[in-house]
Amino acid sequence: MSTYEEEHNINNNESSDEGRQEVRDHFRTLFQQFYGPGTHRDGTERGGEATTTLLQLLSQLMPEDLQEQLMQSMDSASKQGCSDTFIDSLPRIPQKKLKSDDTCPICCSNFIADEYPLVVELPHCGHKFDFECVSMWLTKNTTCPMCRDDVTHKKELPELDTSKVELEEDWGMYG
Repeated sequence: MSTYEEEHNINNNESSDEGRQEVRDHFRTLFQQFYGPGTHRDGTERGGEATTTLLQLLSQLMPEDLQEQLMQSMDSASKQGCSDTFIDSLPRIPQKKLKSDDTCPICCSNFIADEYPLVVELPHCGHKFDFECVSMWLTKNTTCPMCRDDVTHKKELPELDTSKVELEEDWGMYG
């Protein structure tokens, strides 16, 4: 009867364990240099050499498709939010139209509790927010904080079938 290792074609070599231990030790050293004393959490002040080495090592170990996904996510993360003109042009909600139980989903404060509430409505989805809360969000993101729809795209209105409307209008003149 064969062993588990033989059936699954596993080599029980001490050298592979030693190799893994060596890689682990190398990573540990790099991370200690990267986050060593005198550095920030992003490794800016000290450890530039360690950062380069760490990135090179990770690029060798990481599959190419995963590297591409990482680069795409970094590119999309570096994109800015909405422009100031867009944020300033958001439609304001008059205090009369606010219900007594309406609250901002971001800060959870009641709109009416403020003496002069500045409430805006996102045009594509109709969600209402305190202007201060949503403006901070929109400077970093282009999505609604509630539904994550892109606020920069205008909502397309469905086309109306005008033939039926015109037909009904025509019957009005015949009494």
